[in-house]
Amino acid sequence: MVNSARIWCAVAVTCLGCASSAAAQTIRGTVRETDGGPLIPGAFISLMDSAGQTVRADFTTVEGAFSFATPGPGEYRLRVERIGYATWVTEPYALTTAQILPVTVEVPPRPIRLRDLRVEVSGACFDDPSQGQALATAWEELRKALETAVWAEQRGELRFTFTRWERILEPRTLAVREATSRMYRHRPLPPFESVPADQLVESGFVVQMADSSEYRALDANVLLSREFRAAHCFGLQRATVGGVPKLGITFRPRERRRVVQIEGTLWLDEESAELDRVQLSYRNLPVARRVDRRLIGAEVVFDRLPEGPFYVTDWWIRFPFHEDGSFTGYKQGGGAVKRAAAGDLSWEMGHGVAVGIVRDSVSRDPLPGADVILRNWEDAAAFLPPPDPADTPFSTMTDDEGRFVVGGLPDGVYALRVDHPKLRAAGVRLNETRVVIEERIVVEREVWTPSAETLYARVCPGSSLSEGVGAVVGIARDAAAGLPVPGVEIEAQWRVRLGPGAARGVYASAVSDDEGRFAICGFPLDGPVRLRPRGTPDAVQFEPDARVVWQDVSVASGSPADPVPDQSVDGRRDFR
Repeated sequence: MVNSARIWCAVAVTCLGCASSAAAQTIRGTVRETDGGPLIPGAFISLMDSAGQTVRADFTTVEGAFSFATPGPGEYRLRVERIGYATWVTEPYALTTAQILPVTVEVPPRPIRLRDLRVEVSGACFDDPSQGQALATAWEELRKALETAVWAEQRGELRFTFTRWERILEPRTLAVREATSRMYRHRPLPPFESVPADQLVESGFVVQMADSSEYRALDANVLLSREFRAAHCFGLQRATVGGVPKLGITFRPRERRRVVQIEGTLWLDEESAELDRVQLSYRNLPVARRVDRRLIGAEVVFDRLPEGPFYVTDWWIRFPFHEDGSFTGYKQGGGAVKRAAAGDLSWEMGHGVAVGIVRDSVSRDPLPGADVILRNWEDAAAFLPPPDPADTPFSTMTDDEGRFVVGGLPDGVYALRVDHPKLRAAGVRLNETRVVIEERIVVEREVWTPSAETLYARVCPGSSLSEGVGAVVGIARDAAAGLPVPGVEIEAQWRVRLGPGAARGVYASAVSDDEGRFAICGFPLDGPVRLRPRGTPDAVQFEPDARVVWQDVSVASGSPADPVPDQSVDGRRDFR
């Protein structure tokens, strides 16, 4: 999917290049970050005339290139938009007749972090989404996504293969009673299209006729329209949708009218700032007594072609169903895109999600900072080396609560792999878990590290498994740089009771390996343990609270440990 995206950008700009060759004047070039930064592929770049009107638009290629034929000589600006980054508009470029103007557009990388926006908990509803700093910032990211969807629709270059379905649901359990579906192939029109905005506002979102009712939803054109904004007020909220943190732009009618109105939430992904979905419900809707209003509504899910435009990928609408004048359940109609194509290129659609939490079996606490990778199950079954997290699109790291979310997964069978510095220090590798993604489902997993007994047996092979002793595992790290330091002798010190009022000091040591890892076994669990690089005065002290303790040790830069005479017996030494 990622590789095909780059071809999508190249095709789109190549078509523009063909048109511009016959034009009288052309502006073309590349887009990159400032100060010699990287080229920017997949940016939505617009050519604006002196009045600020957009006259051309397209996505930059994988090389950050673009080419526009201008309608005539004059002054033009370029606007560069990226989801999750501030919009950039250039100074005006003056073009004369028959001129070909090469330019390099340098864009300051200014990330938009939705998770940092302050969301007030109140009933405030702004008359326009451009009001209020946080709301205006979120709306700007929404606008970028919706405008690419409208742009792609107007170009007419995308064709979709999708299914439409209808289901009759039981009134209480929503179990499927009847179902029909039909496949549509290579349709040039968008798979989901709503009634024009002015008609929706005027006649309402539900039109009731003598023997039936027509329920309506929204598309990108309606959401961007002046009529929609004029009829609604807007706010913000936060929630977790499908296991993923989202920022929602809420909307509701400004005033109550006789027609059926609509309210809902436009959900954006907090991490990527990409448009995720629109959830809708109906207001002022007359229904029978047995009908649960909470079950009436609609949802429109958006996705994005790799480094290309957004489009509607899934949608459904649910409303009461009557037979012989009596309410007997709900009817739900919807659809799902299976494939999109542009020219000779096509993309299989899929955006299943794997969510879950990783826990430390020793402490029973969530494990933050763990690498989570999903790779092809057949590669795992063939014992191929796992990829580096930076080299696979389906990877992430657990947050402070040990949670992870990996999205954008096409249907298939995956191997879920979890790794962590603690596990690497102990020389432990978790078994990969089989995950099946089909029909865009959300799969939840709870992953536990090995038990304390398993870890102790792995870290201290051949050692006593008596209940009263433990092990410390860690990494020797450079105090300044934080990097692992190999070849450093780390010693642990503790005291052993000999009788009433008498104790003997004991220490054991281990040398850090090539990755800075060390493990020391055999200390008692009923007293403090001091840990330090051998021959240095500074030590860290901890009270063992589990069979295996994780504890890194800082090593001063450029200060080798002083030699200490070896008085050990089986790795243990007396000290005074």
